[in-house]
Amino acid sequence: MSLVGVGVFCLGLLAGCDKPASGSNRSVAPTDISHAAPSQPEETRAGAPKAHEKICFACNGSGTIKCLAPGRVDGQVDCPGPCLRLTRGTWIHMEVAGHPPTDLWQKFSEGNGAYSAYSQAHVGHVIAMQNGKAVDTGPCKICGGSGKVPCNVCKGTGRETCPICGGKKYVPDSWTPTDNPWLNQQPDLIRLADGRIMFGKIVSTVGTNLTLKTRDGKWLHLGTAELMPKAETVSTNVGAP
Repeated sequence: MSLVGVGVFCLGLLAGCDKPASGSNRSVAPTDISHAAPSQPEETRAGAPKAHEKICFACNGSGTIKCLAPGRVDGQVDCPGPCLRLTRGTWIHMEVAGHPPTDLWQKFSEGNGAYSAYSQAHVGHVIAMQNGKAVDTGPCKICGGSGKVPCNVCKGTGRETCPICGGKKYVPDSWTPTDNPWLNQQPDLIRLADGRIMFGKIVSTVGTNLTLKTRDGKWLHLGTAELMPKAETVSTNVGAP
Protein backbone atom coordinates (compact mmCIF):
# COMPACT_ATOMS: atom_id res chain seq x y z
CA MET A 1 0.00 0.00 0.00
CA SER A 2 1.48 3.33 -1.01
CA LEU A 3 -1.17 5.85 -0.17
CA VAL A 4 -3.30 6.20 2.93
CA GLY A 5 -4.45 9.07 4.93
CA VAL A 6 -5.86 10.97 7.76
CA GLY A 7 -8.53 13.31 7.63
CA VAL A 8 -12.15 13.00 8.11
CA PHE A 9 -13.00 14.89 4.95
CA CYS A 10 -16.61 14.51 4.42
CA LEU A 11 -16.56 17.89 5.93
CA GLY A 12 -17.09 17.16 9.58
CA LEU A 13 -19.65 14.50 8.90
CA LEU A 14 -17.91 11.49 10.39
CA ALA A 15 -19.10 11.20 13.96
CA GLY A 16 -16.63 9.81 16.46
CA CYS A 17 -13.65 10.44 14.18
CA ASP A 18 -11.30 11.05 17.10
CA LYS A 19 -12.06 7.67 18.73
CA PRO A 20 -9.03 5.34 18.76
CA ALA A 21 -9.28 2.16 16.75
CA SER A 22 -10.75 -0.78 18.61
CA GLY A 23 -8.15 -2.85 20.41
CA SER A 24 -5.38 -0.31 19.83
CA ASN A 25 -3.42 1.38 22.58
CA ARG A 26 -2.05 4.00 20.23
CA SER A 27 -3.28 7.54 20.31
CA VAL A 28 -4.73 8.50 16.95
CA ALA A 29 -5.81 12.07 16.33
CA PRO A 30 -7.15 12.41 12.78
CA THR A 31 -6.98 15.85 11.27
CA ASP A 32 -10.37 17.48 11.38
CA ILE A 33 -10.83 19.41 8.19
CA SER A 34 -14.54 19.82 8.67
CA HIS A 35 -15.87 22.74 6.70
CA ALA A 36 -19.54 21.96 6.34
CA ALA A 37 -21.62 24.99 5.51
CA PRO A 38 -24.16 26.19 8.05
CA SER A 39 -27.67 24.97 7.52
CA GLN A 40 -29.59 27.06 5.00
CA PRO A 41 -33.28 27.97 5.31
CA GLU A 42 -35.38 25.85 2.97
CA GLU A 43 -36.55 28.88 1.03
CA THR A 44 -32.96 29.81 0.07
CA ARG A 45 -32.38 26.52 -1.73
CA ALA A 46 -33.06 26.39 -5.44
CA GLY A 47 -35.68 23.85 -6.44
CA ALA A 48 -36.31 20.73 -4.41
CA PRO A 49 -34.85 17.24 -4.28
CA LYS A 50 -36.05 14.83 -6.92
CA ALA A 51 -37.22 11.33 -6.18
CA HIS A 52 -34.51 9.28 -4.46
CA GLU A 53 -32.53 12.41 -3.61
CA LYS A 54 -31.72 14.15 -0.32
CA ILE A 55 -30.05 17.36 0.83
CA CYS A 56 -26.27 17.12 0.43
CA PHE A 57 -24.70 16.14 3.76
CA ALA A 58 -21.46 18.00 2.97
CA CYS A 59 -22.85 21.48 2.36
CA ASN A 60 -26.26 21.17 4.03
CA GLY A 61 -27.94 22.15 0.79
CA SER A 62 -26.04 25.41 0.25
CA GLY A 63 -24.01 24.15 -2.72
CA THR A 64 -20.76 25.57 -1.31
CA ILE A 65 -18.29 24.81 1.46
CA LYS A 66 -15.54 26.75 3.17
CA CYS A 67 -12.56 26.98 0.80
CA LEU A 68 -10.08 24.18 1.43
CA ALA A 69 -7.16 25.62 -0.54
CA PRO A 70 -3.85 25.29 1.39
CA GLY A 71 -2.77 28.49 3.13
CA ARG A 72 -6.05 30.26 2.53
CA VAL A 73 -7.27 32.61 5.25
CA ASP A 74 -10.52 34.50 4.69
CA GLY A 75 -10.21 34.03 0.93
CA GLN A 76 -6.64 35.33 0.80
CA VAL A 77 -3.27 33.59 0.28
CA ASP A 78 0.32 34.80 0.53
CA CYS A 79 1.41 37.01 -2.35
CA PRO A 80 3.49 35.05 -4.91
CA GLY A 81 5.54 38.18 -5.67
CA PRO A 82 8.97 39.19 -4.31
CA CYS A 83 7.67 41.30 -1.44
CA LEU A 84 8.90 40.99 2.12
CA ARG A 85 6.75 38.58 4.16
CA LEU A 86 6.95 37.14 7.64
CA THR A 87 6.69 33.66 6.16
CA ARG A 88 9.77 34.12 3.96
CA GLY A 89 13.41 34.51 4.93
CA THR A 90 15.00 34.66 8.38
CA TRP A 91 13.59 37.10 10.94
CA ILE A 92 15.49 37.98 14.10
CA HIS A 93 15.32 40.38 17.05
CA MET A 94 17.89 43.19 17.04
CA GLU A 95 18.78 46.11 19.22
CA VAL A 96 18.07 49.14 17.07
CA ALA A 97 17.86 52.67 18.42
CA GLY A 98 14.32 54.00 18.43
CA HIS A 99 12.77 50.54 18.03
CA PRO A 100 11.37 48.21 20.72
CA PRO A 101 13.19 44.90 21.28
CA THR A 102 10.07 43.04 20.15
CA ASP A 103 10.51 44.21 16.53
CA LEU A 104 11.52 41.59 13.98
CA TRP A 105 14.22 42.31 11.42
CA GLN A 106 15.49 40.70 8.25
CA LYS A 107 19.06 41.31 7.10
CA PHE A 108 20.05 41.79 3.46
CA SER A 109 23.72 41.24 2.67
CA GLU A 110 25.49 43.96 0.71
CA GLY A 111 28.88 42.26 0.54
CA ASN A 112 32.08 42.51 2.57
CA GLY A 113 30.15 41.91 5.78
CA ALA A 114 27.90 44.93 5.26
CA TYR A 115 24.11 44.63 5.36
CA SER A 116 20.89 46.54 5.62
CA ALA A 117 18.05 45.35 7.84
CA TYR A 118 14.35 46.00 7.49
CA SER A 119 11.70 45.48 10.16
CA GLN A 120 8.24 43.94 9.93
CA ALA A 121 6.97 47.45 9.18
CA HIS A 122 8.23 46.87 5.63
CA VAL A 123 6.24 43.68 5.05
CA GLY A 124 4.53 43.92 1.66
CA HIS A 125 7.34 46.07 0.23
CA VAL A 126 9.96 44.90 -2.27
CA ILE A 127 13.58 45.06 -1.13
CA ALA A 128 15.89 45.18 -4.16
CA MET A 129 19.62 45.66 -4.67
CA GLN A 130 20.46 49.02 -6.23
CA ASN A 131 24.05 50.11 -6.64
CA GLY A 132 25.15 47.52 -4.11
CA LYS A 133 22.60 48.55 -1.48
CA ALA A 134 19.43 46.79 -0.33
CA VAL A 135 16.74 49.40 -0.95
CA ASP A 136 13.03 49.44 -0.12
CA THR A 137 11.50 50.12 -3.54
CA GLY A 138 7.97 50.49 -2.18
CA PRO A 139 4.79 48.41 -2.05
CA CYS A 140 4.65 45.22 -4.12
CA LYS A 141 2.89 45.79 -7.45
CA ILE A 142 1.16 42.42 -7.21
CA CYS A 143 -0.46 42.69 -3.78
CA GLY A 144 -0.28 46.47 -3.30
CA GLY A 145 1.74 46.02 -0.12
CA SER A 146 -0.78 43.85 1.72
CA GLY A 147 1.26 40.67 1.34
CA LYS A 148 -1.92 38.85 0.35
CA VAL A 149 -3.82 38.16 -2.88
CA PRO A 150 -7.24 36.55 -3.52
CA CYS A 151 -7.23 32.75 -3.51
CA ASN A 152 -7.42 31.30 -7.04
CA VAL A 153 -9.85 28.61 -5.91
CA CYS A 154 -12.49 30.73 -4.21
CA LYS A 155 -11.60 34.05 -5.86
CA GLY A 156 -11.35 35.72 -2.47
CA THR A 157 -14.83 34.72 -1.33
CA GLY A 158 -13.66 32.13 1.19
CA ARG A 159 -16.07 29.54 -0.24
CA GLU A 160 -15.88 27.00 -3.04
CA THR A 161 -18.28 24.69 -4.84
CA CYS A 162 -19.15 21.63 -2.77
CA PRO A 163 -17.14 18.69 -4.20
CA ILE A 164 -19.74 16.13 -3.15
CA CYS A 165 -22.82 17.49 -4.90
CA GLY A 166 -20.99 19.66 -7.42
CA GLY A 167 -22.99 22.67 -6.29
CA LYS A 168 -26.34 20.98 -7.05
CA LYS A 169 -27.28 20.91 -3.32
CA TYR A 170 -28.78 17.42 -3.51
CA VAL A 171 -27.31 13.92 -3.76
CA PRO A 172 -28.78 10.43 -4.30
CA ASP A 173 -30.33 8.84 -1.22
CA SER A 174 -27.76 6.03 -1.38
CA TRP A 175 -24.77 8.35 -0.86
CA THR A 176 -23.35 8.65 2.66
CA PRO A 177 -20.53 10.66 4.25
CA THR A 178 -18.35 7.53 4.22
CA ASP A 179 -19.39 6.13 0.83
CA ASN A 180 -19.84 8.45 -2.13
CA PRO A 181 -18.16 8.82 -5.53
CA TRP A 182 -16.06 11.87 -4.67
CA LEU A 183 -14.66 10.29 -1.52
CA ASN A 184 -14.01 6.91 -3.11
CA GLN A 185 -12.03 8.52 -5.92
CA GLN A 186 -9.52 10.17 -3.58
CA PRO A 187 -6.11 8.55 -4.32
CA ASP A 188 -4.91 8.70 -0.69
CA LEU A 189 -8.10 7.45 0.92
CA ILE A 190 -7.90 4.67 3.48
CA ARG A 191 -10.56 3.24 5.73
CA LEU A 192 -9.78 2.12 9.26
CA ALA A 193 -11.25 -1.01 10.81
CA ASP A 194 -13.32 1.11 13.22
CA GLY A 195 -15.03 2.96 10.36
CA ARG A 196 -12.97 6.14 10.29
CA ILE A 197 -11.67 7.63 7.05
CA MET A 198 -8.09 8.82 6.74
CA PHE A 199 -6.08 10.73 4.12
CA GLY A 200 -2.31 10.75 3.67
CA LYS A 201 0.46 8.30 2.87
CA ILE A 202 2.61 5.65 4.53
CA VAL A 203 6.21 6.84 4.89
CA SER A 204 7.64 3.82 6.70
CA THR A 205 6.75 0.29 7.73
CA VAL A 206 8.50 -1.64 10.50
CA GLY A 207 6.96 -5.03 11.08
CA THR A 208 3.29 -4.41 11.80
CA ASN A 209 3.85 -0.74 12.68
CA LEU A 210 3.12 2.00 10.15
CA THR A 211 4.06 5.67 10.15
CA LEU A 212 1.74 7.89 8.18
CA LYS A 213 1.96 11.51 7.11
CA THR A 214 -1.42 13.21 6.82
CA ARG A 215 -2.48 15.61 4.11
CA ASP A 216 -1.90 18.54 6.45
CA GLY A 217 1.56 17.39 7.51
CA LYS A 218 0.79 15.59 10.78
CA TRP A 219 2.34 12.23 11.68
CA LEU A 220 0.49 9.17 12.94
CA HIS A 221 1.56 5.72 14.08
CA LEU A 222 -0.80 2.80 13.40
CA GLY A 223 -0.72 -0.96 13.28
CA THR A 224 -1.46 -2.85 10.08
CA ALA A 225 -4.42 -4.49 11.82
CA GLU A 226 -6.04 -1.07 12.20
CA LEU A 227 -6.27 -0.61 8.43
CA MET A 228 -9.00 -2.10 6.29
CA PRO A 229 -7.55 -4.03 3.33
CA LYS A 230 -7.37 -1.84 0.24
CA ALA A 231 -9.63 -4.13 -1.77
CA GLU A 232 -12.43 -3.50 0.72
CA THR A 233 -12.32 0.27 0.20
CA VAL A 234 -13.87 0.01 -3.26
CA SER A 235 -17.44 1.28 -3.17
CA THR A 236 -20.36 -0.34 -4.91
CA ASN A 237 -22.35 2.83 -4.35
CA VAL A 238 -23.07 4.38 -7.72
CA GLY A 239 -25.08 7.25 -9.01
CA ALA A 240 -24.67 10.93 -9.82
CA PRO A 241 -26.27 14.04 -8.35
